Amino acid sequence: MDKLTKIAAAWEYAKLTWNPKYVMKLDADDFISSKLVDWLDNANDKAGYLIKYGWLWRSESRYLIQRTEYLDRLCGSCLIIRSDLADKNGPFLTSMEGVSFDEASVKFAASDHYSLVPGSGISTLLLNDTHQRYAAQLAYLGHELATIPFNAVIYRTGNPDSSTGIAEGDRPIYTLRMILGSIRRTRFITQRLRREFMLG
Repeated sequence: MDKLTKIAAAWEYAKLTWNPKYVMKLDADDFISSKLVDWLDNANDKAGYLIKYGWLWRSESRYLIQRTEYLDRLCGSCLIIRSDLADKNGPFLTSMEGVSFDEASVKFAASDHYSLVPGSGISTLLLNDTHQRYAAQLAYLGHELATIPFNAVIYRTGNPDSSTGIAEGDRPIYTLRMILGSIRRTRFITQRLRREFMLG
């Protein structure tokens, strides 16, 4: 059973069992802040919320973690949408989900990672896997995407059971500027952070 099929089955169960106000896709090896649900309870009922602020954590690192302001560019666990919009349809499926594009659409998708791609297949807002295009998808449905104002997700990498692992031959080459930026963003994993995200 592929990822979107599992999400569809879980969503049908959730609707019948809990009648949720919001829905969020979460990768199994990521972590969410214990503050998130209370924050949503007191939020202003926006159509959706994007999680831009978060943490990057390599599984083998016991003491260090990196903060990021671009979580939505890296991690699929970055969107919360109101339940009444989850089943709305639009041209949201791309080559990520196996849709075949013509040459013009392939070039468009490669050059623009945030707009809807011409020739996309039809799916619901929930059942697609192109997280960098979420704002455009909400706009297509006539809604704006708000932003969660705090570090709400830990994106875990380097987990051997996860698709986020990087093959040895595909490791990126880091420039000096990238290395310095990485050092600047690095923090110690405090007890407070461990409690907030239940890191153990």
